[in-house]
Amino acid sequence: MKRSDLTYIVGSVFAAMTGLFYFCVRWLKIKLPRYYPVEHTWKMVKEKGVCSQAWYSVQVLVYLLAGITALAVYLYLKRSAAKDIKLTPVAAKWLGVVTTVIIAVCMGYIVYNEYSKWGIL
Repeated sequence: MKRSDLTYIVGSVFAAMTGLFYFCVRWLKIKLPRYYPVEHTWKMVKEKGVCSQAWYSVQVLVYLLAGITALAVYLYLKRSAAKDIKLTPVAAKWLGVVTTVIIAVCMGYIVYNEYSKWGIL
């Protein structure tokens, strides 16, 4: 497999999985630690009336899981059995289309979730 094909596949997997894992965190309402900037501390609970940020822990989890998934795909494709795989132009096109659709759907839900949470919708 050519290095450019490998990079394209791993990058597509990382991008799609980032959106998908972010979607899963929001959809499944996974509880993550929250940062309280005034107190300079992290807590698992959301305290009412106190400013907190969950964005940081969501980003760490999402990028970590997407990175692990992309690394697994990379290691699989670097194996000797997968070296004979060739990325055809049609397969590259469909990989791009699928990646774009996954990102668009997941980001659409995230925007909907954020806007509805803040009472904009």
